[in-house]
Amino acid sequence: MEACFNPEIRREVRLTDKTYLVNDRYYLIDFSAWDEQLRDWLAEKTDLELQPEHLAVIDFLRESYRQNKRHPVIRTVTSDLARRYATEKGTVKYFHTLFPGGIHQAYLLAGLPMQDSCC
Repeated sequence: MEACFNPEIRREVRLTDKTYLVNDRYYLIDFSAWDEQLRDWLAEKTDLELQPEHLAVIDFLRESYRQNKRHPVIRTVTSDLARRYATEKGTVKYFHTLFPGGIHQAYLLAGLPMQDSCC
């Protein structure tokens, strides 16, 4: 079975005065290289206008990944949204209004490495 992406393909994305190494799906290779400039570029590339709730999710994903070295599951993310904003914003349905591309779009913008299961 053929892979949905080639992990050997890497490209450089140059923004202003910094170059980022990403895979062929634009997932960051080095978690520590992430910054707001890359986040904003990826948001624009995926047609997403970032709002405070987006930024809260991205911050939560980054902190959770930094602490646990694992991708947080969507239920953990929605629980955090409910705690921060309101119960009605702590649903998977609301999450998908924020990130129409799902949890993997959020992982991408947060600079988390690509999961094997995202194909």
